Amino acid sequence: MRLYKSVTCYYDSVEVTFDMVQVKKVLKSYFVFFAVVIALKFFFLRYHLFGDSNILHTFWYELSVVFILFIFIDLVCGKGKLLGYVVLDLLLSVLFFSMTVYERYFGTVPTYHDLGQMNQVGSVSDSIIMLLERQDMLYFVDFLILGVLLLFRKGFIYPANVRLPKKFLLPVLVACLMIVSVDFVTNKDKRILDQTLFSEDHGVLNAQAIKLYSDTVGEVDPGEVLNDVTVDDIIQMKGNEPVPFSEHTHYNVAKDRNLIVLQIESLQDFVINLEVNGQEITPNINAWLDESLYFDNVYQQIGAGNTSDAEFMMNTSIYPVGDTPTSDQLADKAIPSLPKLLNEQGYRTATFHAGDIDYWNRSTMYPVLGFDDYYSLDNFYEEKDVVGFGPSDGYFYDKTMEKLNAFAEQEQPFYAHVVSLTSHTPFKMPEARRGLDLPEKFQGTLTGNYLQSVHYADKVLGKFFDDLKQAGIWDKSVIALYGDHSGVHGQLVKDEDVQLLHDLLGHPYSLLNRFNIPFIIEAPGITAENGERIDTVGGQLDMMPTLLNMLGVKPKGLYFGHDLLQYDSNLLGMRYYLSSGAFFNNDVLFIPETVRHDVRIYDMEGGGQFDDLSDPMEYFEDDYEHILQLYEWSDAYFGSLSR
Repeated sequence: MRLYKSVTCYYDSVEVTFDMVQVKKVLKSYFVFFAVVIALKFFFLRYHLFGDSNILHTFWYELSVVFILFIFIDLVCGKGKLLGYVVLDLLLSVLFFSMTVYERYFGTVPTYHDLGQMNQVGSVSDSIIMLLERQDMLYFVDFLILGVLLLFRKGFIYPANVRLPKKFLLPVLVACLMIVSVDFVTNKDKRILDQTLFSEDHGVLNAQAIKLYSDTVGEVDPGEVLNDVTVDDIIQMKGNEPVPFSEHTHYNVAKDRNLIVLQIESLQDFVINLEVNGQEITPNINAWLDESLYFDNVYQQIGAGNTSDAEFMMNTSIYPVGDTPTSDQLADKAIPSLPKLLNEQGYRTATFHAGDIDYWNRSTMYPVLGFDDYYSLDNFYEEKDVVGFGPSDGYFYDKTMEKLNAFAEQEQPFYAHVVSLTSHTPFKMPEARRGLDLPEKFQGTLTGNYLQSVHYADKVLGKFFDDLKQAGIWDKSVIALYGDHSGVHGQLVKDEDVQLLHDLLGHPYSLLNRFNIPFIIEAPGITAENGERIDTVGGQLDMMPTLLNMLGVKPKGLYFGHDLLQYDSNLLGMRYYLSSGAFFNNDVLFIPETVRHDVRIYDMEGGGQFDDLSDPMEYFEDDYEHILQLYEWSDAYFGSLSR
């Protein structure tokens, strides 16, 4: 076959000559090989994250940044360019794989903050393994192919010291720089309400760069945003008429009592009073309801910090920062908090958690929140009776009682924030700890494992309650309990779980069921003897003001929750697990459009989904704007709290 050295074409009387040798060189270059490989990986990534199968989007949104890096490698690296391409390919492959699995678990595209938490992946390693799929290996199969080709097809790719012509590279570089620069300049000051949508519209890598700029250079002046905002403004924004704190109906009913707050890992409300084959899942909590205030319409509001965000909200009533673990943003903060308020009232304050103190940066968070003492695996608990992620709740409560007994001997009240651990994903309990006799269809399922895990957590919690009573601490305390976040969620929920949950609940398992967590309070001798079930809509931000009201301690500074025993109307936000602008009010859960869904609206009373509204924003625009305003105020307030 004859190979022509050049081909001349004419277009609008302009002569264009292609050097066929140069064309062949380009086609067989490292540049083209890795460009094709990474383009395919980007296409696969975008299809998974966004359901986007448009090839042009991949080239326009994603490859501009990569081509800039490629050209840099080709111009600078010389004989080491193959290594440069392989390293870049490997880094991108690991990044894409991490983003894919992260999105499956959390339901959102990770930011650079989230990717920086990869050192904590051990906490959910079993869950991650459950999420892996065969096609994930497509991110790495090219390394095998490249190795085979280099070994057995020596002429497959030109030698590394052959450079692509600059007349090819420079126009590509200029075009890519223009695309990236224009996108960055026109979008760098925009508020990112939904990282997933923003990543789809601007490219995964571009979105990370814009997010980084927004978080650093693009910060606004908190004073300009707050502009003398008061707690009354916040309460009115949620549809209530403010009442002075000291005039609330339950104000000061439990003055000077100890406060014991239990944060139960992954405890959702649907298991309360649930039975399977005549067996109660949470018999001890169920019995406790007869003497308690049970808020059954409360919802999680955590951000990327998950459990640590729940701890933060419980102790501050400030929104978490959303797409970043709030505990990572506290180093230079002076935060008004529940421990500090109670310290001023003569309380000793302590937090208890049988995990690593550095996990979720608690070693920074606890001192900033003002706890006198913090007990963890590093200084108090031991690696004993390990179940799942750490020491069992049974051991944890027994060991915690040692300190609570010591506190009780002192002539001062105490606040203990007790954070459990055992009922953590993937909820696999040792055979000896499985206290439920579940039907065969539950065996080996996430739902079955979850029920067993929560049943164990309830069992040892019952013993802890008995220990508090026998020590004489119970009757001198206010005892509160809540779940930190959902446990049954995301792509961990398989088809068999969907059916099992439907059978258990009598209706489809919805986002309302997922986000609904219990909040329970007892003040022995004060709360109603027959208990009271309260269906006021609430969130984790509301827990601190409600408890402070009962203790007769007025909050300081701004707080974004309110006393659930005083106010009936509410407006709650949750970003990160839902797109920003999502809210709960007394009537609906409203979720703005995402890459996978149109606007979704759930009925708070019946749990069903409204699907007959032609223009949902027409009905809910006010609350949508109000929740964004509350976020803005909270973020500005948080930003203003520097030491």
